[in-house]
Amino acid sequence: MTRCAIMHVDAYDEDKVLEAMRGIADATAFPDVEGKTVLVKPNILSDSYPEKAITTHPAVIKALITLLWEKGAKRILAGDSPGMQTGRFNPVNSGLRKVAEETGAEIVDFRESTRIHEVEGIRIPMTDAIDQADIVISAAKFKTHQLMSATGAVKNMFGLVPGLQKSPMHLRARTPESFARLILSIFREAHVDYAVIDAIEGMEGAGPTNGQPRHVGLLMGSENALALDKAESVIMGYRSVPIIEEAEKRFPGITDAEYPLLNPEDLIIRDYRRIPEGKKTTIRTLFLPNLLSRIGIATDGRAYPEFIHSECRHCLKCVNVCPAKALEMKGGRIHISRRECIRCYCCHEMCPFDAIKIK
Repeated sequence: MTRCAIMHVDAYDEDKVLEAMRGIADATAFPDVEGKTVLVKPNILSDSYPEKAITTHPAVIKALITLLWEKGAKRILAGDSPGMQTGRFNPVNSGLRKVAEETGAEIVDFRESTRIHEVEGIRIPMTDAIDQADIVISAAKFKTHQLMSATGAVKNMFGLVPGLQKSPMHLRARTPESFARLILSIFREAHVDYAVIDAIEGMEGAGPTNGQPRHVGLLMGSENALALDKAESVIMGYRSVPIIEEAEKRFPGITDAEYPLLNPEDLIIRDYRRIPEGKKTTIRTLFLPNLLSRIGIATDGRAYPEFIHSECRHCLKCVNVCPAKALEMKGGRIHISRRECIRCYCCHEMCPFDAIKIK
């Protein structure tokens, strides 16, 4: 059976993080990387400073890369593609660039994309970097997520879709359930061999960008990313999250796991600030909600974005990323069309000034 290893790590001390990473690898089915090329995919949603808890901490990435070298990896690639990426991927603030320089890993730019994955009639561009690698490892961050409730090792692989090509995916998969299926398809196409979650400092509240850092004090790893994400959701206190629910529906037993070190049921954070769980969309209820949403009335429990104009700096990132073209700058303010808004929350995710609330 799948094994998920969870260890207490109180701070980003490099020696302690590396020791914990080795312990987690020993307690799970860590892949044989000897003589192989490995792609490490951290969560670099934006090139933000580590203390904001938006990105996988550089100490965790460094420990993982060090472990891979110790186990005989021939070549290590590390990369991501932030949602608003337009130029060269240069993760300086997040610390990934420095880690690459210190460890000898290579930064790869996911904009190089000639690979197309198709699912349910949706053409999904994906980075060619996954074809360069023998082994793929997701190095995720323990965070809430406004649309998916939580973002972990599986959702992290959405970063394989280059930059601004991500937002149109929301137009083709408008509900949390359909978007979860799309994410699962990308994850399976990526053939992820192992996953770690940096849960030393997590994010709660309005994640994955504008939440608040929350000390969790854990490092997690498993050969089964879905089981690892299930453990993450349990620790956060969720009853269910869309990606796990869809995965278990399609592949019963896929998240079953043994916990050789710590059990997530014993680690539940009762006061973790979670995303409210909305009503599920079913075939029986699909027609009326979709009809009402076209006139700007939400019936599935998911709120529309609200703009805090006093905090807005008119950077227009929200306007540029909106796949439904539901936002416009008019009269010095951002205006939203509820008729067009699909509540994908890309605007909220990309806002660098916390000027968009989901209530």
